[in-house]
Amino acid sequence: MTHPPVSVVVPCKDVAPWAGECLESILAALPPDGEVIAVDDASSDGTPGILRSFAERDRRVRVLESPRRGVSAARNTGLDACSGEFVFFVDPDDAVEPDFFNALVSAAKAACADFVYCGYSDFVDGAAPVARALKGCYRFLDRRGILDGFVSRVIGYSFGDIRSWYAGRPLFSDREMASVCRGVYRRSLIGSLRFDESVELYEDAIFNAEYAIRCRSMASVDRPLYRVRNRQSGAMRTIGRDAARVSANKLKLLAARERIDASSGGSVRAMFAATCVLSLLEVASFAALGRIPRREAFAFVREYLSHECARAALAEFPLSFRKPVFSLCVLLLRIFAV
Repeated sequence: MTHPPVSVVVPCKDVAPWAGECLESILAALPPDGEVIAVDDASSDGTPGILRSFAERDRRVRVLESPRRGVSAARNTGLDACSGEFVFFVDPDDAVEPDFFNALVSAAKAACADFVYCGYSDFVDGAAPVARALKGCYRFLDRRGILDGFVSRVIGYSFGDIRSWYAGRPLFSDREMASVCRGVYRRSLIGSLRFDESVELYEDAIFNAEYAIRCRSMASVDRPLYRVRNRQSGAMRTIGRDAARVSANKLKLLAARERIDASSGGSVRAMFAATCVLSLLEVASFAALGRIPRREAFAFVREYLSHECARAALAEFPLSFRKPVFSLCVLLLRIFAV
């Protein structure tokens, strides 16, 4: 039995206005023997009918269901079903350039790379896309290079990032938008790895970090081959407005980062140490602004600090007279933690 070289997983929920355009762009770029696995997460609009119509007209499209389980579960359903040597993820409100699949697979083969990442463009309806370059040249021939050069840009902030911020460098300047939609993955290396279904936001970063630490080599294509549609109803914005959900998600992210650190032999903890303290400060700000009850915020802080890595990060977090209010807030957290 032959297998398609490329599998594309598309998680879909209530995306009727955009799903057709997305699938058209995928099919136009996909090799003739590739496959698209569209996973419907109990959509309540016309999405299922659109997916079925594409499956009926193009044998490369399969439609599966993952009812009311979220985007990570939908992607996992697709991963369980795909059979390609190379795996891609595309979000149903985005689109890909005509050479997206070919360029990344060709780069993977040419460099014998386990992971290839590309640039992207973003746009709003009615406007031209704006190209976004990669934040680094991700060409590594060993695991250490991948950890230092890529994982460090997606898993969180280090104390070094904070010191650079104190010196005037924007905190986000070298962070990579860690979407799984900008990479190509080898199915054999993914193995049993799946998206963490408990994480609502930044699940892409967790998956990318967990996958990357399995890799022996990495390459990149610094061209905007993937197109991101910016819309107000996206999960990042809708969940991000709910302070209670954001706070709960931070605890899940901490557990996921600890898991990644353990699987890396303790190699990545320093890469997200500052994030532990920034998360505590953000939840404290939610309480100060009345976005969550103070009792709830105090309970979160206590639970977060029950993790040894968070306690250590708070104790060791660098302070600076250049950010006096910020440093005072960190000191107040230390007093609370005693």
